[in-house]
Amino acid sequence: MRVINQILFVMKKNLFYLFALVCAMSLFTSCGSDDDDDNKVEPYGTYSGNLSVVLTTQAGAQDPITSKESVQLIKGSSDNKFSFLLKNFMLQMGGIATGIGNINIENVDLVSVGGNKYTFSKSIPELQITAGDKEGVAVWLGPTLGKIPVDLSGTIEGNKVTVVINIPSFMSMDIAVNFTGTK
Repeated sequence: MRVINQILFVMKKNLFYLFALVCAMSLFTSCGSDDDDDNKVEPYGTYSGNLSVVLTTQAGAQDPITSKESVQLIKGSSDNKFSFLLKNFMLQMGGIATGIGNINIENVDLVSVGGNKYTFSKSIPELQITAGDKEGVAVWLGPTLGKIPVDLSGTIEGNKVTVVINIPSFMSMDIAVNFTGTK
């Protein structure tokens, strides 16, 4: 009987250790979808960075006009739509600041290409640039231009955005606006 009690004692002890091991292992497991959400960067927000404008005429491309600007990507009604806003856009030409205005493009498609990488694009045959509201700017050139064709495209990777705005064949020139910024 003593041998049987010893065997039962050892079995109970081993069963207790097995139970303790299973409980301990459950502390180290997690749901895979939780991990992905923790690393996901929201693509919407305000990005600050460098903007360059290149005017190309029949004589060729002019030197880029550069400035520090901010753009906003504003979440739309669904997860794959947003509005693009370049507010109070100014150009420094020959030392003179010229107010262009607000470039607001709504319902831009946002396409996830995996992880924190996205692409977007939208062509607008007739966009009206609106007047800005920056203090000290008396005249905004954008509203006087009428409706213009605009092609918007770009990429978002983590907290970095790259935007290209092309305005083709406008007043005998092509205008390319390039922006690179971070949140």
